[in-house]
Amino acid sequence: MRRPDSPSRAATLAAAALSGAVPTAVAAVAALAVLQPLQVVVYDAYYRLLGPWTATTAATVVHLGVGGALAAAVPVVAVELLAGVHGRRVATGAVAVVALLAAVLLVSAYVGVVGLLTVVVAYLAFGVAAVAALAAADTAPATTAAFAGTAPVLAFLLVLLAVGLGWGGGYDVVAEPTTADSTDDPVADFDDAPRLAADLFAASACDPREDGVCRLSLRGYAGESAAARFLDDRGVRCPYVNAPAATRYDRDASFVAEHDGAYYRISCQAYGD
Repeated sequence: MRRPDSPSRAATLAAAALSGAVPTAVAAVAALAVLQPLQVVVYDAYYRLLGPWTATTAATVVHLGVGGALAAAVPVVAVELLAGVHGRRVATGAVAVVALLAAVLLVSAYVGVVGLLTVVVAYLAFGVAAVAALAAADTAPATTAAFAGTAPVLAFLLVLLAVGLGWGGGYDVVAEPTTADSTDDPVADFDDAPRLAADLFAASACDPREDGVCRLSLRGYAGESAAARFLDDRGVRCPYVNAPAATRYDRDASFVAEHDGAYYRISCQAYGD
C-alpha cells in the first residue's frame, strides 16, 4: 500500500490537531459546568484546614484543573477509537490520568501548595507522560496530533485560572458594636484567639465613619485558618464566594463577643468584584 506523501500526511495530522482543539473546547465548557458543584465540596473539605480564601483557591484549582484534563481526554480517546486499534486501552489510561491528576491537586492543596503554578506543573508533567504513553502504546499518529491540539485550549484555561485567582474577591471578619442583651446565646470572648482580636480591633481595622465597625480581610492573612476555625466553632462559616446562590450557608450567621468591655456582633462577609 502506498504511503501518503508528506503534504497529504501533514494535512491529515493538522486536521487531527484541529479535531483535538475544537472538541476539547466544547468538552471543557461542558465539563466545567458539570463539575461546578465540585468547588463547594472542596471548599467545605478544606475550610477549617486552610481558611476560606485559600480553600477558595484550592476549589478553583481543582475544578479547572480536573475539568481541563477531562476535556483533553475526550478527543484523544475519540480519535483513537476511530483511527487506531487501542481505543479501550487509551480510554482506560485517560481515566487513570484524570483521576491521578485530581489526586495530585487535592494532596498539594492539603499540604498547602496550591495555586496556578501547581496546575501548570501538573499539566506539563502529565502531558509529557501522556505523549510517551501514546508512543509506547503504538497509537495512531492522529491520536498524538489530537492530543497536541488540546494544548491551546488548556493554555486558555490556565489564563482563566490566573484571572480567577487574581480577582478582587475575598472574605472579611466583621465586628459591629452591639449590646450584651442583643443575644439570647452566651456571649463569647477572644481568649482562644488573642491574635485575631488584636488584628480585628486594631485602630487601622475600625472605621469611626461606620460607627466603629471593624473589618479584617482574611485574604492573605497569616492567621486565616485559625480565624476560620474560631468562627466556625461558634456557628459562623464564611459563605463560599463563588456560589452566591448556595443555600447551604447561613449568610446571616453571627455571634456576640466581648472585647475590652465592649460587645460586638461577629460575622463573616464574602465579597467579589
